[in-house]
Amino acid sequence: MEEAITFTWVNLGLNLLPGAMLWLIQAAVRRWPPGPEPNAVYGYRTKRSMASPEAWAYANRRSIDLYALYSWPLMAAAVPCTLYVPVGTAQIALYGVFTLACIWPLVIIERALKRGEHLSVAEEAV
Repeated sequence: MEEAITFTWVNLGLNLLPGAMLWLIQAAVRRWPPGPEPNAVYGYRTKRSMASPEAWAYANRRSIDLYALYSWPLMAAAVPCTLYVPVGTAQIALYGVFTLACIWPLVIIERALKRGEHLSVAEEAV
């Protein structure tokens, strides 16, 4: 049986939520960045990112940029999903992509830290 697609503002709001959350996270971290030294309370915290101040700065800056990059397409996808995709399917898809958008920066940044890309960025800043 085919599910009818009905537009509601609540559904649009729920579909916009994942992208909006990513955007708010990056905006908050951009506004109140973690300090220049690694800490165990706030910021992008992994073993590699906390190994040096250069790695810490690179990982935090890169994670903010990736969250900002991923938030806009996720919010833009909410409108067509609300209009053309059944409610359950749209929300599963959007929240699944949101989960990937939260995890994928870990993969990208950890690979870059392992390759030492944070060192080349630190040298360019000097």
